[in-house]
Amino acid sequence: MTVYMSTAARHGLDKLQGVLDAHPVSSGTGRCVICGVEVCPSRLEALQALAALQQLPRRAPGATRPELIGARRVVVGRG
Repeated sequence: MTVYMSTAARHGLDKLQGVLDAHPVSSGTGRCVICGVEVCPSRLEALQALAALQQLPRRAPGATRPELIGARRVVVGRG
């Protein structure tokens, strides 16, 4: 059985995802890039709401600023 989400429910999930996108956690410090705290209340609230809805957050590549810990892209299979 397939269950489709209503437009209002989708809008609510998009809003929660927007909060997560606005408050990424830095790979280098483990702190919220915007608030500067280890446990960002805005991010925590959004994550708890998604968990209650049994939804996973979408990942935004590069949002955690991995370059701060020396991470770099590796190309495999060329050569």
